[in-house]
Amino acid sequence: MQYPTDPGRRRWLRRWALPAGLALSPPVFAQGKGDGGGRTEARMVQLLDLSVAQQELSRDYSTGVRLAWAVEGQKGRPLSRISLETVNTDGSAAAVNAALDRIAQDAGILALVGTVGDALAVRVQDGLAQRGLKLPHLGPWMADGRHDGDDTLALLFASRSMQLRKALGSAYGMGVNELIVVYSTPEDQRLYDPEVSAMAQSLGLKLRRLTGSSVTQPAALAARLPAGGTMILFLATSAEVAQFTQAMARRGDHRFVLALGDVDAPSLMQFTPGRGVPVILTQVVPSPLRSRLSVVETYRSRLSELYDEPPSTISLAGYLAGQYTAALVREAGTPLTRERLLEGVAKRRPLTLGGWTVDFRDGRRGSQFVNPTLLDASGRLIG
Repeated sequence: MQYPTDPGRRRWLRRWALPAGLALSPPVFAQGKGDGGGRTEARMVQLLDLSVAQQELSRDYSTGVRLAWAVEGQKGRPLSRISLETVNTDGSAAAVNAALDRIAQDAGILALVGTVGDALAVRVQDGLAQRGLKLPHLGPWMADGRHDGDDTLALLFASRSMQLRKALGSAYGMGVNELIVVYSTPEDQRLYDPEVSAMAQSLGLKLRRLTGSSVTQPAALAARLPAGGTMILFLATSAEVAQFTQAMARRGDHRFVLALGDVDAPSLMQFTPGRGVPVILTQVVPSPLRSRLSVVETYRSRLSELYDEPPSTISLAGYLAGQYTAALVREAGTPLTRERLLEGVAKRRPLTLGGWTVDFRDGRRGSQFVNPTLLDASGRLIG
């Protein structure tokens, strides 16, 4: 089944994305002499997972990063002399390895920025470590916590564990003592179940599990939901949650569905969730529609000017990742090098981005912000 796509996103893809497998351009760090010397252009790279399940999330996040480049790339701004190259992958280990092999041979790349989605970001960080490649990895969309202690990695948003604590805490607070956990594939269960199990055990929640296969559609999973229990945790994307809840609604199943940060309310509404099925989301950034922080107001204003896209938590997160990169570049000074950027990441200094604070209070994550948002049975957003 093909997920619905938006014409604005198709235009975005044609404009910005390089074809999968395209070689990166050669280094361009030749130094000019005196006033007549050639212009030195720094480069950063964004890797995207454009597999069917991840493409909407990846495009939203990359739109936010590109928007930050448009804002901070103006003359006199920190990103004005840094180009951002995009490399598409299908999210597979083979595609990631091919991209990293090229990056390892290209000394002109200063950093990776805004890698998306979660599984791709983990594979990228694994691959950098395996190659012994010390490359700043800035603001990836990575909820997985296994690399949280890596001082080359700037993780800006709440981890999956933090999101699960808030989501399962909401379930516990509603008097739920049993939770049905739905995994799209056995691989998802292998990756996520240890965290889910540990968090549920700490809250005294009993778990029942339902696992699909690589070809199972969300509607088929919904048809296999066991009876009983008032709440379902579905680890999936906005399009998948929409299809899942549509199938639940057709069956007259109106139990609560919990979803984590890969699902944002505007995108979920665009895909039309099942009528009468309440959904609780964990959002890791302020509301892109209602927040009065200056960084969010600028994001909304420039997004409407430059892109045919509605505000979303995912693209706002990408914008914050791009703004963090600009702040790090500003602090690094000149000459701008990988080493200076690595020093800035390792120092974990607190930064304020137009009212949004990146503080690394735990030494690992720039923010622990998690805001549960309820899409109630009538389709209203609460929280």
